[in-house]
Amino acid sequence: MEINIWKLTKDETKALRFGARVIAGTEGEKGTFLGVNRSGVVVVAWDNSKGTKEPQIMARLVEYALT
Repeated sequence: MEINIWKLTKDETKALRFGARVIAGTEGEKGTFLGVNRSGVVVVAWDNSKGTKEPQIMARLVEYALT
């Protein structure tokens, strides 16, 4: 079951566990939550993105989420 990330507060979003399955809205894109960086940017690897299939790009996304 995916979590509707649009319905979460900032604190609830920050509290999500790494790897949680999320959805954008009620019928939006699905993805994997990677974190919230120090600037407050929410980082999600969306399933429809070609880059999330490549380990190097995923590693960069995770690195970005941790900065």
